[in-house]
Amino acid sequence: MLKHRLLMSALLIPATIGLFVWDHGLGEKAPILFVLIMILSARATWELVTLARAAGLRPSLMLSLAGTWAMIILGWAPHVEQSWGNWYRDNAVGIGLLLFGAIAVWLTLNSVLRFPRCAAVVESQDVSMKPPVVHGREIATLAFELFIVVYLGVFLAITTQLRWVWNDYFALGALVVAAKTGDIGAYTFGRLIGGPKMTPKLSPGKTWAGGVGHLVTAALCSIAWMSWLGPLINEHWTARHVIFAGAFGITVGFAGLIGDLAESLIKRDVGVKDAPALLPGFGGLLDLLDSLLLAGPVAYAMWGLCR
Repeated sequence: MLKHRLLMSALLIPATIGLFVWDHGLGEKAPILFVLIMILSARATWELVTLARAAGLRPSLMLSLAGTWAMIILGWAPHVEQSWGNWYRDNAVGIGLLLFGAIAVWLTLNSVLRFPRCAAVVESQDVSMKPPVVHGREIATLAFELFIVVYLGVFLAITTQLRWVWNDYFALGALVVAAKTGDIGAYTFGRLIGGPKMTPKLSPGKTWAGGVGHLVTAALCSIAWMSWLGPLINEHWTARHVIFAGAFGITVGFAGLIGDLAESLIKRDVGVKDAPALLPGFGGLLDLLDSLLLAGPVAYAMWGLCR
């Protein structure tokens, strides 16, 4: 497992840096990043739908993906066409309106298309038939579809705004450094030290030592990124912001840790150990994105305070 993780990290990190450099050279519309995010969100949506179906729910892959993509496109719109930015400020109003529209559409589809079929089955069902129809499944399905749109669509729409904080990849790179090096630190400290389990029922492999290692590693690597590489990448950033760099690493690292636990909660609740595998040693794509999904909006908020 560790060999696979190290090998895939050695391949993924240079590839990601190469994509960032390529995309930066193409201008602030960020077309390469856009295509990458759309592909990743499609795969992650499929994984969540697969997990939900394992629990007996029936989420629509097409509706969930359409809602997720709509959120991401809305977040990109002002950066593609500047005049669109006048329609909403910092994308918050637009994302809120589209989310409202998504809820209205889902309620309509469930009311008009799904529930009548479900109700007909219940009315015609012989009481002696086993197992009985489970009431509330349609509402749970609706809730899970909306969860996908928020968890992937809204969170990614906010996270990708880091690309334009300084109009380069400095802020987005800081997120990746804090969240993913924190994951490596947690895994390393947990394996070397061990000790009491953090959440034995939810994630048996996580220890308190690993949690501390996650925060320490995220803080140190954030300081290294912002103090050594920052001034080289971004002319507006100086190495003296070491206090912010440390606070950024701890805060974003903590959010990433919670994001990792949140994904474990989803898998445990549906009774599945792992999401559909994508890469050896990593499991599904959700296992790669889980820490970034929750840490991204937190990082964006912290950069708003810094600026």
